[in-house]
Amino acid sequence: MKEVKSVCILGSGGREHAIGYAFQKLGVDLFFYPGNAGTKKIGKNLQIDNFAELEVFDLVIPGSEEYLAKGISDGRSNVFGPDSRGARLESSKCFAKLFMEKHGIKSARFEIATTHEQLYDALKQFNPPYVVKLDGLAQGKGVIITHSFDEALDKGTKLMNGNMFENVKGPVVVDEYLDGWELSAIAIVNGRDFVLLPFTKDYKRALTNDEGPNTGGMGAYGPVQIDEKLKGKIEELFNKTLVGLEKESIYYRGFLYIGLMIVDGEPYVLEYNVRLGDPETEVIVSMEPEQFALSILKAYGKEPIDEYTPKCCAVDVVVASEGYPESPKKGQEIRFQEGGFFFYGGVNEKNGKLVVSGGRVLHSMGIGGNLQEAREHAYKNINNVYFDGMYYRTDIAGNE
Repeated sequence: MKEVKSVCILGSGGREHAIGYAFQKLGVDLFFYPGNAGTKKIGKNLQIDNFAELEVFDLVIPGSEEYLAKGISDGRSNVFGPDSRGARLESSKCFAKLFMEKHGIKSARFEIATTHEQLYDALKQFNPPYVVKLDGLAQGKGVIITHSFDEALDKGTKLMNGNMFENVKGPVVVDEYLDGWELSAIAIVNGRDFVLLPFTKDYKRALTNDEGPNTGGMGAYGPVQIDEKLKGKIEELFNKTLVGLEKESIYYRGFLYIGLMIVDGEPYVLEYNVRLGDPETEVIVSMEPEQFALSILKAYGKEPIDEYTPKCCAVDVVVASEGYPESPKKGQEIRFQEGGFFFYGGVNEKNGKLVVSGGRVLHSMGIGGNLQEAREHAYKNINNVYFDGMYYRTDIAGNE
């Protein structure tokens, strides 16, 4: 295995804290940019002025898609992630849908719109509920699902014009609504070789019973057990994707996340992500932290990766701040009691105190021999923390 003594993880959320937690088990020197109050406990948070400074590390792992979209991997052999061309699978919904269509990868029927008039015509080709997705990156919030044609047209137009999220605008994709159940499939990839990580399920809506606006994710659990037939179909989607990338002369190394909708036993691709999911990472890492880190090192060293089956279950309940996802309240002091297992998200340290600095503040983790046990631990864990305006869903892994 390629020797790795220093690892730098890029990002500041719970996902990056979890990746660091896994590599901490291997005894490497850990660094984070910019990190948060949790990563500071297990490594060193850095201020980096120029990404050329990353070349001193044996391994660099981008947590956020933004680094990859901006080309952090271009020309750098120590970065475990695709270059900016490969990152278009996530940074451009239009590119991804056209890529799937070109390479025969099963996905929802779609239309692309760049004007109000085109959006009107596109929506007329679909039945409610309507699904409108922004082409560019919007931190998991650029998706509109509504039964109202007028609302889809109004909000879709605002997405295009940049009136919904600051500095975020461009074309939109109108997708056919698929009625099924969602599954997150993530693989560690090196060229055409890949290994699937344990399957997980996440919860996107802000409120219990799948109510409220879409978020970056309010919780997750794993492993999700599926039959071998479905697993084979999912592996075929990964194969087709990697073959398609090779045909486009794109060498892909890093993580490939496929958000799936399972309809009558058939997997359809909802979206690609070119990095680990959040909160899925927290769940995957919690089940087998050392094996997770070792699998990355093997792929990084271009060695075969062993598939692994987790020996326990994990549940992540996101503790968010009032107002998330639109305008989360910030600056509140976070008070902890002794005990508890948390990955830190929007948490900073100020004058020796922990304060809320983002919408998804903490990931309350539960591990158990079965899903119910893990769920009970995750929710009991929340009793160890308090801040003004905290809220969370009460149904994560509750009906499985």
